This record gives sequence, structure tokens and C-alpha cells, in this order.
Amino acid sequence: MSPQGRLAGEPTDPRAAHATPRASRFAVHSRRGAYVALVALTLLWGFNWAVMKVGLERSDPVVFNVERTWAAVIVLFAVLVAQRRPLWPQSWVAVLVTGFFQTTINFGSTTMALAGGGAGRTSVLVFTMPFWTLLIAWVVLRERVRGVQWLAVGLALAGLVLVVQPWDWSGNLAPKLWAVLSGFGWAAGSVATKYFQRERTFDPLNYLAWQMAAGVVPLTVLPFVLGLGPSQWGLTYALILVYVGALSTALGFLLWLVILNHLPAGTASLNMMAIPVIALVSGMLIFGERLSGVEWMGITCIGVGLVIVSAYGYIASRRHLAPAPAPTPLDGG
Repeated sequence: MSPQGRLAGEPTDPRAAHATPRASRFAVHSRRGAYVALVALTLLWGFNWAVMKVGLERSDPVVFNVERTWAAVIVLFAVLVAQRRPLWPQSWVAVLVTGFFQTTINFGSTTMALAGGGAGRTSVLVFTMPFWTLLIAWVVLRERVRGVQWLAVGLALAGLVLVVQPWDWSGNLAPKLWAVLSGFGWAAGSVATKYFQRERTFDPLNYLAWQMAAGVVPLTVLPFVLGLGPSQWGLTYALILVYVGALSTALGFLLWLVILNHLPAGTASLNMMAIPVIALVSGMLIFGERLSGVEWMGITCIGVGLVIVSAYGYIASRRHLAPAPAPTPLDGG
């Protein structure tokens, strides 16, 4: 899912760029209402990292990821039925390829990263996704990386090295690598969507529901193969799944479509910048997470790179050079 990860200014993921009229059934009828909804959605996705961290205290990472993804799938298909949209996927190849990267790799790796690492650090590493998008699209879609974007990529890679610190094997390196893999999977899924979108246009809600369902299927068999125990079910865990799966992942995406009906995509995409900040602050307040000086330097480099990419897309849209980038919704991986 790509916040500002475009090269020519076009959306990396048409699911978010092409909102449908039926999405307007949500109660947002003006630009002011859209801004209020945007703030609420940013908070929803920002705090999602901490909520997932709490959920992992009551469940194995693999089991938790399966349960929260199926919760989102059920909600999305329920909306498809309620709005009488086509239920059959429009392309099995597109669904399977995108689902593998966007759901199996992205969602699964994020959960594994959170299980062994901090919510704030994980969110920042996952948000290296726009830079992976630039590089993958350069190879797959033959889209040029422009001058200032190379600066952003360079800052991101420098920040990535400082946060991961691959030279230090004494710490928890695995969660950081899982988080990086999550960002890579997110980027690859976005590029795959654009690749398949070249030949046909997909219904955004149908496409999201099916790719998420296809991506969670291989994860669903893992608890049985690995002999993993069940989650510690109770009211708290059920509410966590409602927040992470139904609200943040499923309904959050639908609300995002509505927001894009009222706000320019370039303006709306800037909200993504606040999500890792919220995750960092909430991780410090709730879990007492602390970052080293080197990690703060790396996070600063990644943040500056994100600002450059965001500003590039925003300026391009204001000058009508190309459509503004429309990020794919992210609930926190």
C-alpha cells in the first residue's frame, strides 16, 4: 500500500485512487467533514500499532494475524453483499499475486515484527515502503526515479541501516528484518496492482476483499501445521480483533475511499506521515519503549526522506504535472 511511493505522480494502487459512488453511504458530505474523518482515520491507524502489540500478548503472532485478517475479510465481503456489488474476482492472477505480497508477506511480517520488537520502531521500518516502491517500480514498470527522489531513497537507506544496525548481532535483529520485509511486501503489492491495472480496471472493494482472502489462506494452515495453540479468548481479545480487523483494516479502507471523494489525493496522503509518529509516541507511553541515539538518527533520515517524497507528489499535483499520489490505506501492516 503506497503513501507517496510514485515516480510519475500516478497512484501506485488504483484501489484507493478510484473511489466508487456507493462509498458515499458513509456520513461524509463536505470537505470539512472529510478533514474531520481524515484526522479520525489517522488516529485509528496510528494507534493500531499499539493495539496489535497488546493483542500479541494474548495470541501467537501467526494465529493473531490469521484471526484479525479473517475479521477484515468478513466485513469487506459483508459490505460487498450489502451494496450488491459483483462477488466474483475479476482476475484470479491479479488477486493471487497481489494477495501474496500485500497480505501474506506484508501483514504476516508486520505481526512477526511486533511480536519481538517495539511498535514505534516497527512502524517506522514498515514505512520505508515508499522507497521500496520507487525501486521496484523502476525495475518492473520501467518508471524513472527522478532527481530529488534519489535523495529521498538515499536518506531512507541510510536511515534503514542506522535503525536496523546489521553490524550489531547482540540485539533483536530479527524483528527489524521482519519489519523491513513487511515494507517490501507492501511495496511489491502496490506495484503488482498497478501492473495488472494497466490492462483493466478493478472494482476497488472487490479487489481488496479477494486479495486479502487469497493472501490469508496460506497463513491459515500454518497454526495447524506448526501445532500452535489457540488465542486467549475473552472480551478484551475480541475487542482487539474488532479494532484491528473490522475497524482499522476493513472499515478504515472504506472510509479512506470516502475521504478521497472530497479531498485531493495529494493532500490526503500527507496524513500517512503522522501514523509512525503516533505509533512511536504511543509505544513510549504504553510500553515504555526507548530508542537509542543511533536509532533516532536513522528515524530522522527516514522521516526527512518521506517528507521529500510527499512534497514532490504534492507539488506535482498542484502544478497539474500529474495526478497526485493516492496511498493505499494502511492499518498498521
